[in-house]
Amino acid sequence: MDLNELTGRFLLLFLSILVLYFFSNRKDNETINPLMVIVGLCTFSLCYLFTKIEIGVGIGFGLFAIFSILRFRTQSFTVNAIIFLFATITLSILDIMYPFEKIEILLFFQVIIIGFYIAASVIVNKKASSYLNAVDMKIPLVSDFSLENGNIRRAIQEKINIKDFDFKIVLVNTVTNEIDLLVFY
Repeated sequence: MDLNELTGRFLLLFLSILVLYFFSNRKDNETINPLMVIVGLCTFSLCYLFTKIEIGVGIGFGLFAIFSILRFRTQSFTVNAIIFLFATITLSILDIMYPFEKIEILLFFQVIIIGFYIAASVIVNKKASSYLNAVDMKIPLVSDFSLENGNIRRAIQEKINIKDFDFKIVLVNTVTNEIDLLVFY
């Protein structure tokens, strides 16, 4: 593989990941850290390295162990983030490992994966994208207050005078007796 082919494959992967990242962060109440893009780029680099050197089964098990430790020792990821990571890893492996002689099949897979990702993102984020603004809000947690949807909606409407909104409970703080909300309007 010469430098031009490697550069072309890398640019294809980079543009694909940017499209996925753009459509992943359309949801107001959930965003993906931009550093997650590096996972796909690192996978691309590792796969390139593994095609150039002779490796044993032990390295594969070692990588599996590292990823397992990362999964159980770090914060939990959202479904959106896990799907983004899986898609970027898949695209990076496809981009570096697929034979260059069959570039049209590689592009077909790229377009199909990105197309399904965009379609699913638009369908899932349709409701969230209808709200353009978001605000953090705290409401008091009094002894007779329940966390039912209607009670929280009334408390929000008492604080801010809007009719069409959605909300997400961020934290129920029993020490300060407050509920932290993210309100989309």
